[in-house]
Amino acid sequence: MPDQLIYAIEVFFNGLMAGVLYALVALGFVLIYKASGIFNYAQGVMALFAAMTLVGVMEGQVPFAHLINAVLGTKVHHFGWHLPALVGIITTVVVMVVLAWLVQRIIFKHLVGQEPIILFMATIGLAYFMEGLGDMMWGSEIKKLDVGLPQGINLWIDETTYNIFDYGFFIDNLDIVATIIAVTLVASLVIFAQYTKEGRAMRAVADDHQAALS
Repeated sequence: MPDQLIYAIEVFFNGLMAGVLYALVALGFVLIYKASGIFNYAQGVMALFAAMTLVGVMEGQVPFAHLINAVLGTKVHHFGWHLPALVGIITTVVVMVVLAWLVQRIIFKHLVGQEPIILFMATIGLAYFMEGLGDMMWGSEIKKLDVGLPQGINLWIDETTYNIFDYGFFIDNLDIVATIIAVTLVASLVIFAQYTKEGRAMRAVADDHQAALS
């Protein structure tokens, strides 16, 4: 088999796993649009904000430390403790739920019935606000997120592909685990939407608000 084809196969599988992760964010766009009719431009920034919050919480970083230090002349950075990954994830979920509720109450509640372009522009403004808020809370430095999942090259895939193609594929264990989690989440959402009473009700409201109310 030509070397170029072997490299293409390796790139294909790595790209496929990366695409599954992007599909989660895309799924968020679709869910919000189907449920509310709003194309939420800030969806990707919300995902970024959640990741920054998770890193900050796990590392025990003081929120708004950069702003506090600039205003008060202090050197506060960390609380001195580190939270386990599970506690950090739960805390981040709570923070994002509260944040989403605030966004709905403060912004979108007052835009009901407005033209789609107005709603879209509001989400663009929200995206820039969230970027600035994230920088103020956690800083703009590059951060490493480690929640305890396996990382590094998958030796079984490397050895197997080497025996077949005389070239070992570099497939990261973290990408494999992330892909499995992403596929599980998507499958769970499909099952919920298709086969549960609550899921069918949500789809009915999304397809036709007036008919769902009748």
